Amino acid sequence: MKTTLLSLAAIATLSTTLYGANAYTLENINVTSSQDTTLNKKDVPDSVTIITKEALQESRINTLAEALNKLGNIAMTQNGGPGKTTSMFVRGMNTNQMLVLIDGVRYNNVTGSNGAAQYSQIMLSNVEQIEIIKGAQSGVWGADASGGVINVITSRAKEGLHGVANIEYGSFDTKIASLQASYATEDFDILMGGSYFDMEGFSAAEPTSTSPDFGKRGSDLGWETDAYTNKSFNAKLGWNITEGDRIEASVETINSYVEYDAGAGVDAENVDDPFGYGPSNYFNNLKNRFYSLSYQHTDDVNDAKIVYNKSTFNQDQYGGYTGYVDEAKINDKITYADDSFVLLGGSYQKFKINKDGGTDLNEDFNAKSVFATNYNKFNLFDDLSTIVTESLRYDNYSKFDNATTGKVGVKQYLYKELYLSANAGNGYNVPTLDQLFNAYWGTATLTPQKTVTTDITLGTDTLWVTAFYNTITDEISYDFTTYHFTNIDGKSKIKGAELGYKDYFFDLLGLSANYTYISAENDQGEELARRPKHQVDASIVYYVTENLDLGLNGQYVGERFNRANRQGAQTGKYVIANFVANYNFNEYVGIYGKIDNITDEYYQTVDGYATAKRSYYIGLTAKY
Repeated sequence: MKTTLLSLAAIATLSTTLYGANAYTLENINVTSSQDTTLNKKDVPDSVTIITKEALQESRINTLAEALNKLGNIAMTQNGGPGKTTSMFVRGMNTNQMLVLIDGVRYNNVTGSNGAAQYSQIMLSNVEQIEIIKGAQSGVWGADASGGVINVITSRAKEGLHGVANIEYGSFDTKIASLQASYATEDFDILMGGSYFDMEGFSAAEPTSTSPDFGKRGSDLGWETDAYTNKSFNAKLGWNITEGDRIEASVETINSYVEYDAGAGVDAENVDDPFGYGPSNYFNNLKNRFYSLSYQHTDDVNDAKIVYNKSTFNQDQYGGYTGYVDEAKINDKITYADDSFVLLGGSYQKFKINKDGGTDLNEDFNAKSVFATNYNKFNLFDDLSTIVTESLRYDNYSKFDNATTGKVGVKQYLYKELYLSANAGNGYNVPTLDQLFNAYWGTATLTPQKTVTTDITLGTDTLWVTAFYNTITDEISYDFTTYHFTNIDGKSKIKGAELGYKDYFFDLLGLSANYTYISAENDQGEELARRPKHQVDASIVYYVTENLDLGLNGQYVGERFNRANRQGAQTGKYVIANFVANYNFNEYVGIYGKIDNITDEYYQTVDGYATAKRSYYIGLTAKY
């Protein structure tokens, strides 16, 4: 505890003595996933966090999971190092209650038991911006957006010929390389690139809290390392047919190889696989593909889109699992007055899963939907903007009950940049095909789980405070007494507050700090597992010269427990600090170095699974 307090004091001292600029500027930042159309962040009532390309570059973060945790201030748990199973708890909501999109294409994994996204598999070498929209968004996006939306926006080619290359090497024999190249004219643009991430890693498992070896890392005990490799490719092409007509196509591929351990506190070399494959089976090959083809027409009144998206997920574990999501969507943003529009549309989605090898499963379902969003911006009081949005969506499902969802948001500017905003919405998560039909743990009578979320915010772009209240009913969960998925009776309640600060000073120093308080309980008043009651995130970037910047970020995770009702190991009460330095020789070439877990803090986010010790990395970047 003394070490924790001293570490927090050091971060706080730096926070009050340094000041900055640059990646902390949020002027004219646009949001695309809030109302499924592009709006300036200042004109969006939703609670939105934006992670910019500049922030990613300065912090030298490589994966979506790391970005959401360190820059998005989201609580995270991970079953080992990079590439391993990762859970994100946005305002205490379950990880599968967040819809993850890549340029609007669904990334939630339909082959998984809970349908959650594989956050640790998304590399960021081609990312322009990450949007985190908090609160139920099913009224806009449908199922799986009951807790919010995370939209990863990839880079788009700029006029002329451009290229960016990066290489990095560091602890655990980590090797990272990426290359992006683009060319654009007034009529045509193309961008292509790829990234390679390879690490020998460290043991995914470590002794549990009840083991006499607790506190020792796997390397201290001679446990085998668990490697991770990720090869990703992206391409985006666009053709401006006329001034108001554009065709765009894109593809993202992710090929990963993940080694893991037999379970919490169990080294894979010391136990046979329960399915009889032997220790060598503790690995998985993942092949994920995301395709999009769209046509857009824009004129003075209409902004219409026709889109076809396809997501495919494949893993060879235990005989092979394959999942598909096909989506065809059409919508039109109709401007009917100054700063007022209605967005009307419809979509067809098909979800399919194939599993072979012991748990044969070949099932699918589809959903047909219609939706509408109305947006108005006007001056109710003098020159102070008033913004009102309403969304409504109806989904017709082939296998279970249909759903009607909606959301409403209001934002009122009170004085200059000071605003008051409020949002309310309902959402739902449909059961996954695995939860419904798996021969071992499926329950065919499952019904969608439902959520209601509300929040209210007072603040500016620099300082803000938010209070939120969420409820979950008919929650889908695994029952360890029946060994099947079931709908939980009663209502879980999650409430809390967020306090944030972000600013820069004298073009020398940028400072951000965020505090989150969460109270999450089920219908019996028992605390939900793995949500920290308190979390503090702070970061500082000191721009020493035009060519040199130094960054420090830290995170305090408060008390949390590995299982519900404060049972199992206590996996919180720790502080992590990281350092990064960037130096640009000129506008084309730069180097950087970073130290993660500066104090070599020993901690676990999940009982029996490892986190990285102090680690060092150095990199070189070049651009044209």
